[in-house]
Amino acid sequence: MNEIQTQKIKWLSRSQQTEQRISSLRAAQKHDQYLMHELKAFEDCSDLLKHVEALQEEVKAQIIRLASVREEIRRVIEAIPDMEIQSIFTRKYLAYETNEQIAEALFYDTRTIQRKHKKALNLIHLPDEASISETTIFPNISCEN
Repeated sequence: MNEIQTQKIKWLSRSQQTEQRISSLRAAQKHDQYLMHELKAFEDCSDLLKHVEALQEEVKAQIIRLASVREEIRRVIEAIPDMEIQSIFTRKYLAYETNEQIAEALFYDTRTIQRKHKKALNLIHLPDEASISETTIFPNISCEN
C-alpha cells in the first residue's frame, strides 16, 4: 500500500476514532457522576461538579465533530462511481465492520474485499487532497484492520 492510500485510510478512519473518544469521555463522565453522588454526603462537590460539566461540554463538542466528520466521509463514499465499492466503504468506515464481516455480508472471500478496497482507494478523492498532512490531520490514528 502506498503512502497516499494509507493517508486516505487514515482520513476515512476519523469517524471511528472520534466515536472511540466520545465513548471514553462518557465512561469518565459516568465514573465522575458516581463519585459525585457518593461524595455528596461527606463534602462540597463543586469542583467535581465543574469537572463533570466540562466533560459534558467536551462530549457535546465531540458529538458535533463526529456528525461533521461522518458527513464528510459519506460524501466522499457517495462520489465513488461503483455501488459495490460504496457498500464496502460504507460498511468499513461508517459501520466499522472488519473485512471478514464485510466479506460474509457480501458473500465474498476476505482477500477479495481487501483487493477491492485497495483498488478502490485509488478511485476516491478526498477534499483538498493535495494539502493532506499526516501530522496535522491524522495524529494518533492507526489504519490497521
